[in-house]
Amino acid sequence: MSWHPTTAQRALEISTEAAGVGFDWKTPEDVLDKLDEELAEIRQALNEGAERQHIEEEVGDLYFALVNFNRKMQIDSDSAFLSGVMKFERRYRALEALVQKSGRQMQDLSPDELEDVWKRVKLGENDGR
Repeated sequence: MSWHPTTAQRALEISTEAAGVGFDWKTPEDVLDKLDEELAEIRQALNEGAERQHIEEEVGDLYFALVNFNRKMQIDSDSAFLSGVMKFERRYRALEALVQKSGRQMQDLSPDELEDVWKRVKLGENDGR
């Protein structure tokens, strides 16, 4: 079986190549501006009722810009993403436990009630630092 890079690794490779010849943002803040621009384009596409394929392309641009921000900051994109997923999972499991402890079922709570419990979970994590 041959090895294939992840999409984030491929994005890093091509953006590093481009940066090597000077085709790059000057600062991480410049990339943040690009992220804002790409997010605005996604919002615009949604507001205009664009087709899914167009929105997907815009999301791809957002991901690519994010990998470039990570490159500028020397952050491993795959590790950062995994860390975010694991943090969400830890918090979600804590949310489930709190709801269960209250004697209720997740599906019985409104979105606002779930958000309130989510905020309690996050606050509890922050208090433990």
